[in-house]
Amino acid sequence: MTKKEIRKQMLEMRSKFDRSEMIKKNRHIIQQIKHDKDYIDAKCVAIFYPMRNEVNLLELLNLKKTFAFPKIMDDGMHFIKYYPHQEFAASSFGVSEPINGDIIDDQIDYILTPALAISKKGYRVGYGKGFYDYFLAKHRPSHVVGVIYDFQEIDDFSINEHDQKLDRYIKG
Repeated sequence: MTKKEIRKQMLEMRSKFDRSEMIKKNRHIIQQIKHDKDYIDAKCVAIFYPMRNEVNLLELLNLKKTFAFPKIMDDGMHFIKYYPHQEFAASSFGVSEPINGDIIDDQIDYILTPALAISKKGYRVGYGKGFYDYFLAKHRPSHVVGVIYDFQEIDDFSINEHDQKLDRYIKG
C-alpha cells in the first residue's frame, strides 16, 4: 500500500472507531507513558493537541513537567512552551496550536508523535506534510515515541529518504 492509501484507510477506520473503546485504549496508552522510565526522567515533553480521533494525551498536562505543543510557522514546525490557560487556535490545517509563546525546540527530551499508522520497523505515516520528519531531522530529542491505537500498527510501507525512524511506539 502507498502512504496515500494508508492515510485514507486509517482516517476511515479512526472515524468509525467506537467511542467507548477509544477511551479505554487511550487510558491504556496514557498509563504506559506514565510508567515509561524515559518519560518519568524527562524534563520537557512535546505532545500534540488531538484531532480526528487521535490519541488524546492532554491528561498528561496535569503532571509536573514542562510541556510543548507544535505550531507551524513560515520556516516549519516549532514547539511552543505550554502554560496553564494558554490559548489555542485552529491552524490552516485544522490543528489546534498555541497562539503565541516561547519556542523551546532544543529543550525537548521526550517527544510523543501522532501518526495515522506506524510500521513494525518504527516508521510513521502522518498527514503527508512532513513537518515531524523535518523537525526531527533538525532537533531530534533523546526519545522519540509514537502513539497509536493497535489497529494503526502495520507491517511495512515504502519509506522516503527524509522519513525519520521512531525510537519506539506505544499502542493501545
